[in-house]
Amino acid sequence: MTLFMKREIEVYLSNGDVIVYSKLVIATGGNVRKLQVPGADLKNIFYVRKVEDANTIASLHPGKNVVCVGSSFIGMEIASSLTANAASVTVISNSAEPLPVFGEDIGRGMRRKFEEKGVRFELATNVVSLRGNFDGEVDKVILSNGKELDVDLLVCGIGVTPATEFLKGSGIALDNRGFIVVDEKFRTNISYIFAIGDAVTAPLPLWDIESINIQHFQTAQTHGQYLGYTIVGKPQPGPIVPYFWTLFFFAFGLKFSGCNQGSTKEYTHGDPEAGDFTRYFLKKDKVIAVASGGPTSAPAQFAEIFKKGIEVTLKDLKNSKDHQWTHLLQQ
Repeated sequence: MTLFMKREIEVYLSNGDVIVYSKLVIATGGNVRKLQVPGADLKNIFYVRKVEDANTIASLHPGKNVVCVGSSFIGMEIASSLTANAASVTVISNSAEPLPVFGEDIGRGMRRKFEEKGVRFELATNVVSLRGNFDGEVDKVILSNGKELDVDLLVCGIGVTPATEFLKGSGIALDNRGFIVVDEKFRTNISYIFAIGDAVTAPLPLWDIESINIQHFQTAQTHGQYLGYTIVGKPQPGPIVPYFWTLFFFAFGLKFSGCNQGSTKEYTHGDPEAGDFTRYFLKKDKVIAVASGGPTSAPAQFAEIFKKGIEVTLKDLKNSKDHQWTHLLQQ
């Protein structure tokens, strides 16, 4: 059902029902961003937002030439999950290397591991058009680098947009991208209306960030938990610390904690291109975020270190022999 605001204390649903409220929580998430190119309405083009989407792709891909558009988490996770049974898997990325949020050297290391599994990459290029067969099914992907790829199944993971169209004209403040603006207690500009999850841009006080949109399920879940404290009038149990992880081929993992927005320096332990590393992002010589590949648990340790307000400096990193930090949590 689609809901929209009509009066201050009522929500009208598309089926005609009216809900009267004293407090309202908006947690509508996002809508998948779709390709805007000629041929984007052909058959066998898929976007992943629901379990049903993943199940459909899983049932159709065996023996097929699969092309994944997008090389961030969704695109790379899809590619890794389909490789075993597909005839071929190709990832199209508009960046120089996949997983650009981690840096080119880490992305290069992950790309090589994927290539060892048979995945092909088209880097620093974009889809300019799609062509179909007589049955209206996509069968060619035309790239800006001039290449044409055969495709039976096209899967896109190119981001999401906030599901907030219904709020336009409601009086609830949205930023210029359509995200709901909330404070640290998830209140909108209307005191009895709250919003959480992928649809919001919220402060991250521990990093002195006034407003940021973080699209990951663990952050969204934390929003919901912390909002519960706000609604019942209790203080939140400490600061929110972004933390996420992924696993490719059930073998190659990446983890991240903190927020590297505004970082001015990086310090790396290990070998990023081999996929066994810990990378620290620093601001004013203090660690503000940690990324890792391989078995290290440093990001999980730093999630707790950040929560406790413990400062780790560049000097501490240089003096560490094993880059294990549990001793700081025992102080």
